[in-house]
Amino acid sequence: MIRFFISRYSSRNGGVRQNECGFFGLGLSVCIGLLAVTLLTFMPQPGNAQDLSDDVVSERFWAQIRTDSPRYTMESFLNASDALQDSVEAYLEDPSLELQAEIALLSDLLVDLVDLENVAAATRRETGIRTFEYLMDIFGRIGPPDVTMFPDLDMASGAGSDSFRIPNTPLRIERVINGPRKGEFLFAEETVRVAPRFFEAVRHLPLISPLGIESWASFGPQQTGPLVPQAFVVAMPPLLTQLWFETPAWKVIFETALLLVFALVLFGIHHAVRSMVKTGRVSVLVARTLAPVLVVYCASSVLPFIALQIHLSGSFARFYDVVLTIAIYGGSAFIFWLLTRILVETIILSPRIRDESLDADLLRLGGATLGLFGSVCILALGGHAIGLPVLSVVAGLGIGGLAVALAVRPTFENLIGGVILFVDRPVRVGDFCSVGDQKGTVEGIGIRSTKLRAVDRTVISIPNAQFADMQIINWAQCDQMLINETIGLRYDTAEDQLRYLLVALRRMLHAHPRIDAETVRVRFAGFGDSSLKVSIRIYAQTREWNDFFAIREDVDLRILKTVHEAGTDFAFPSQTVYMAKDQGRDEERSTRAEDAVKRWRDTGQLPFPRLSRQEQERLKGTLDYPPYGSADADDIVEPEAAEPLSDPCQPPPELAEEASEEETSSTSERTRHQGG
Repeated sequence: MIRFFISRYSSRNGGVRQNECGFFGLGLSVCIGLLAVTLLTFMPQPGNAQDLSDDVVSERFWAQIRTDSPRYTMESFLNASDALQDSVEAYLEDPSLELQAEIALLSDLLVDLVDLENVAAATRRETGIRTFEYLMDIFGRIGPPDVTMFPDLDMASGAGSDSFRIPNTPLRIERVINGPRKGEFLFAEETVRVAPRFFEAVRHLPLISPLGIESWASFGPQQTGPLVPQAFVVAMPPLLTQLWFETPAWKVIFETALLLVFALVLFGIHHAVRSMVKTGRVSVLVARTLAPVLVVYCASSVLPFIALQIHLSGSFARFYDVVLTIAIYGGSAFIFWLLTRILVETIILSPRIRDESLDADLLRLGGATLGLFGSVCILALGGHAIGLPVLSVVAGLGIGGLAVALAVRPTFENLIGGVILFVDRPVRVGDFCSVGDQKGTVEGIGIRSTKLRAVDRTVISIPNAQFADMQIINWAQCDQMLINETIGLRYDTAEDQLRYLLVALRRMLHAHPRIDAETVRVRFAGFGDSSLKVSIRIYAQTREWNDFFAIREDVDLRILKTVHEAGTDFAFPSQTVYMAKDQGRDEERSTRAEDAVKRWRDTGQLPFPRLSRQEQERLKGTLDYPPYGSADADDIVEPEAAEPLSDPCQPPPELAEEASEEETSSTSERTRHQGG
């Protein structure tokens, strides 16, 4: 049977125009084209009866189709086949698009009478057409069956009536058990295999047809659409009219050459666009969308229309449909992948997102994941359309996914580490930080690793999983920078000389404009092996390393000058040996100390292992601090600390617990006395 089909074609601008707005106009045109192609891709393909306009679709065709019982199904087949023969006869006399559309409708009605649920969607129509061509050849030779022998609606509803074999044939009409057409009676799905074999068995019988043809199976492949001149077909050499893959040779050659030409043209366009646009990620990605847009548009509109007029048939038509389906779904998947990347890169163009930052990397990862998932789903739909066992493949991937997950476990760990860095944000690109024993400036935080530019200008790559677990010191987050020095003075520095030096250092640091006055701490810190130690702890008011080193240098020079002005100097690690005659101990003082201890022992007042509570109370606060002569000597109130260890309004936990215990003990004692 002739494989005619047609659908409404609206004018679409699949190309891209370069306008006065430059490449922005190109991107806008491509986006509009993408939308058009996306709508086109998911529209019903040419040949669906629903796409035909009402003036072409005759009400009598639809009224004749019923599948409620085997009788109705057989009657529908015979009526539709008779109407098809009449339409073909009229078309041969006067070819027109209207008659072509009517033939397409009748073909679809006949295809719908065959159970093709398990046939790939891409080849379902061509398979159905070839099947009912064989059925018309069979019944045109053995004669139409007596429909009164078929179960009617009442008989079909009874038990055991789900299948009926057509008399004198191996063909069966069966009730559909599952699927969207459940309950309908259709030619059984094995008809696709049984009909060609049974046709060969009855082929010697003459075909009764008003067209005077030998066979519908051999008549259909030689026909063409109304736009192909009949003179061209008639003048074709016999050698080119021979069937290759159930299609005339000249049609196979023409369509194959056409596919190659389209492929070369699309490749040339793709190469030309990419050579013109080489800068800018978004621009390059938009340019790359042009080729798949044209592929999808041609595979869904241009090439099917040409094939409609050439009229392919048989196994070559099925192969051609598979190729176009692969092109449509493959191009659509690639377009979706590029669209997600374009969207992400457009977001990254925001001035608030640095191109090398973790935010940008994670956005790209999210876009790539979304694009990959969407592309896989589109490819899965395409695989299902051409008959691939997608569900079985998915099940297999589920089993093999465990092995894959184990193999890529380190990669997932680094990916999760990157997500943790994104959420916690301990560092940002450009921050100077210390990680373990490494120091450097963060140059990039990627999906797998973080890169540091060390002080020696080398690049250190640390996997994100390790980086997230390490102790990270982010120097860039300092509000001020610490200067912590300990100087050693000569042991021959006098006590008041040391006090003078401490005061001079404090004055100098309080006067320095780049030192935080609230946190200045200069204290005599103890006795070293060869020096008197003075601890200096201050904060430089800067957040930049070079400025910090300059401030510290200035402070150190001023410390050096202040020490020399105090008349002392820095101590060097050394030992001094004094040679003198030993005068022995002071007998008077020794005797006085021994008598005091004896007196404590005799009176039971020996202060070991600790002083008695009475002695502690007597001695409490009797030393002069601040020392005599200090400016703070008369102010005995403890000043507010510039660096408190806790909230001044709250007592330390230990004191709070002691107070609570004392209060509890006092309460218990009062209760006991009251009870007594």
